[in-house]
Amino acid sequence: MALRVKGLQHLNLRVADLARARAFYESLGFEVSFAKGHTVWLSAGGDLLGLSEGEVAAERSGEHFGFIVDERGDVDRWAAQLRARGVGAEKGPYDRSDGRSLYFRDPDGHLVEIFWLDPAFLALSRG
Repeated sequence: MALRVKGLQHLNLRVADLARARAFYESLGFEVSFAKGHTVWLSAGGDLLGLSEGEVAAERSGEHFGFIVDERGDVDRWAAQLRARGVGAEKGPYDRSDGRSLYFRDPDGHLVEIFWLDPAFLALSRG
């Protein structure tokens, strides 16, 4: 059985000036969903666009895109399937404050995340 993703959950971009980037995207109609640390998360339809402040390097060191999965264990199943195909994890799988993640790189070096969002985190962050 092939594993499937539920959708594209977020796109995270590193920006040199968070206030400037936030103002730019808000001027385009994006709305702030929440902020966490040095990152602002903007609503992009049913998905999120993250803007993380930091040094913008020529390499794609901090940029990544993530696919959301239905269950916590799906992250580990993805890790096993990737290992079986010779794709090593960049990081994870590991638990974090908002869910469980696995990072790996595609053949072009893009950083990809498989992510399970803990419903308890959403309940706390909205409360």
